[in-house]
Amino acid sequence: MSMLIGVDWGSTSARAFAIGPDSAIVDARRADDGVLLRGGDFAARLDALLGDWRERFAAAPILMCGMIGSDRGWVPAPYVAAPAGLDDLAHRLVAVPFARPAWIVPGVSFVAGETAEVMRGEETLIIGLGATHATVCLPGTHAKWADVADGRIVGFRTYMTGELRALLLAQGALATDAVQADCDDAFRAGLDAAREGATRALFQARARRLLGRLAPEHTAAFASGVLIGEEVAREAGRVRGAADGAVALIAGGALAAHYGTALRGTGLTVLEHEPGVMAARGLLAIARRAGLL
Repeated sequence: MSMLIGVDWGSTSARAFAIGPDSAIVDARRADDGVLLRGGDFAARLDALLGDWRERFAAAPILMCGMIGSDRGWVPAPYVAAPAGLDDLAHRLVAVPFARPAWIVPGVSFVAGETAEVMRGEETLIIGLGATHATVCLPGTHAKWADVADGRIVGFRTYMTGELRALLLAQGALATDAVQADCDDAFRAGLDAAREGATRALFQARARRLLGRLAPEHTAAFASGVLIGEEVAREAGRVRGAADGAVALIAGGALAAHYGTALRGTGLTVLEHEPGVMAARGLLAIARRAGLL
C-alpha cells in the first residue's frame, strides 16, 4: 500500500498523519513542538515525532506544510503568488536534508494595491477541501478568510483574532487569575457587544466583571465573542455576495463552535470540516501531483 507521512508543523505544535491512498488517516500523532518554541535541529525533532513510524512506514515519503517552511523553520519554502492552486504548490516543493525523502509545501502570498497577505499551512487545508468555488474560513492565531475560484486561491484576508485574544487575557485590564471556562451566554454577550466596535466592547469585559455582571472565569468567552463577532461582521457581506452564500469552516473544538455560532447568527450557511482531515487530503493531493507517490 502506497503511504504518505504528512506533517502540519505550525508555530506551537506539530501534527503528523500516516495517510493511506484513499486519504484515510491510518494513524495520527501530535506534539507540542512548534517551530517557534525551540530553535533548530529539525531533523532530530522530526525523527522523534515519527517514532516507530520510521519502521512501520519505512517506504513512505514525507511532506510537510506550515511554519516549518518559514524563515524561522527548517528550510525556507518561498511563497507562491495567488492565484495559486494544486499545480502551483506541487511544482514548488522544497526538499529538506533528512534520512529519507522529505519536502515542504510552499506558502501563498497575495498583494492587492497596498495590502499584502501571506499564509503557511492554510493553503494545504484549502487544497484538501477540493472546492471549485468557495469562501473558506480558517480560524486560528491568525484567522484566514480565503476566496477560491476555479479551484485556486485567488485572494485572502487575515485577522489577528487569536493572537489579540491571548495578549488581552495575559496582560492589561482584562487579565485575571481566574481559571477560564467556556460559556455560551458570555460568548453571545460578546457577540452582541461587538456591534458597538471592538475597542469599546472589549472594555465591557472589565466593567461588567467589576460590577458583577460577568463572572471572572467567563472573561475569555466574552472577549472571544467580541473579537470573533467583529471579524465575522466584516466578512459576512462578502459571503452574502457569493453565489451560494455559504462558508466552508475548517475548524475543530471550541473554535468551530464559536465561529459556527457567529456565522449562523448573521444568517449564513456554514459547512464544517475537520482540520486534520483537510490537511491529510491536501498533503496527499499535493504529493500525488508532484509525483512523490
